[in-house]
Formats: sequence, structure tokens, C-alpha cells
Amino acid sequence: MAKYFGDLAKGVKDVLTGGLSYDNKLSFNTKAIPAVGTKFDVTSKGTDVNGSATATYTLEKDVTAEVTVNEAGVVKAALAHGALMKDFKASFTGEPLNINKTLKSSFSLLMSDFGFKADVSGVLTTPKMDASVCYNAGDVQLGAETTVCSAKGLTAWSTAAQLVLDKNNTVALVLADKADTVKLSFVTKLDSATTAAAEAVYKVGKRDLKFSAGAGIKLDNGHSVKAVVSSAGSVSGSYSGEVAKGFSATACVQVDQAMKYKYGVQLAIKA
Repeated sequence: MAKYFGDLAKGVKDVLTGGLSYDNKLSFNTKAIPAVGTKFDVTSKGTDVNGSATATYTLEKDVTAEVTVNEAGVVKAALAHGALMKDFKASFTGEPLNINKTLKSSFSLLMSDFGFKADVSGVLTTPKMDASVCYNAGDVQLGAETTVCSAKGLTAWSTAAQLVLDKNNTVALVLADKADTVKLSFVTKLDSATTAAAEAVYKVGKRDLKFSAGAGIKLDNGHSVKAVVSSAGSVSGSYSGEVAKGFSATACVQVDQAMKYKYGVQLAIKA
């Protein structure tokens, strides 16, 4: 069941785009000190190589502080509280040396059958807010999302509806980009290990219609494999799993009708 707007049609997104990345990335996570977690990332995007180091400190239950430094020496800090009140979460992020321009805040609240979220950027300059609401009426979930800028007013909106046909099948309809994009999707759980999904996307202004379909399978060894076909003329696939204790890997590849391809390998180590 969807709790927030971003959860609507999430099952389809998980199958068709989830975990598909064509960057090469190495991540190392460790928690050598109690209450402090550290993470190191190195990502290669074409000829660009980026890196970062992150330390996360648990101040107390539901309260965390995080500091990230990238390869350029830019420092970002974040403070998150997961229980200001029941089902209410808040976080604040920004660059300490440039806090006036970079401060952002995020809030989420679950209240009865409603889920609310708000992300605000440019808090101290020109505030811009992405706000959403989701209503859960049992087998039917409805949602709306808007983007409001203090300088430009309403700049974007989307609506979505999701119908749970039964425990294995879900249909969703999304109107995005001020109704210029219409998405109709279907996801089904074929068995305990296999999930399949299909989506049609219609661009109203361009009168362009595209389809995509795919399936994800969890193998007996705990690994997973995915394949996605698009009417745009591409085939994508991935294979992921734990290679050894604390060491997992994901390999993704995409080939188009001109036989041009791109790939990415992501490695993650936990110690």
C-alpha cells in the first residue's frame, strides 16, 4: 500500500528502472566505532570521477547527524529527526560555509489515511517547495504533487491514482508535467520469485507514445536478474547479488537498435 505520493506506481518503477545504473561505482561502508557509520564512494561517469566520504553519527534514538566531504573539498552537513512527534520526520541539509544558499529542509507526516511530504530548497534565499499528499482508501490510493516557487509561483503539478486489484496485481495512472505526460502501468507478481511490469507513456504535446515491459527474478542463490525492453529500441538488463560475505555487486548493460551499448558495475563492501 502506498503511504506517500512517491510510493504510487513504485512497483512498476522498481521493475523497469530500479537498480539500473550505467555508472561505475565502488562503495565501502564500515561501523568500526559504535554509533558512528562511515561510507566512502568513488563514482566514474564517463571521463568524470567523483568521490566522497560520509560520517553518520547517531545522537540518540531517531536523531542522526551526517557530514559529507567530496573530492572538491565541499562539506555538506545534515541533521535528521525521525520522531519529532508520532509519524512526523524532519531533516535539514546544507553546506556550513555556504548555508545561506544551500540550506534545504524536508518534512514527512503520516496522519490517519493521509501521507504528506514537503521538500524546501533555497530556504534562506528564494524558497522552492515540492509538496505532495497521498490518500489511502484501502485498495485505492490517490495522490497529488505540486512545485511552488516564491519567485515564479506554481511551476509544476502531478496527480496519480493506484488500484490494487488483488495481492498480486496493481494498476496505476499518473498525470505528470501539468498533464502533458500520461502514464498507465501494470505490475503483477507471477510467483514468489518473479515480478513483471509494463508501462505506456504518452507525451500529449509531442503526440509521442512509448511502451516498456520487463521482469525481475530472484534466484535460488539469493541473487537477482532483471530484463527490460523498450519501444524506443533498447534492451536493458542487470544481475546483482552478494559475491562474498559483505561484498555485493551489480552489473547493468543497455543495448539499442544501432548496437550501441553502455554498462555500469557497482561494487559495495561492508566491514
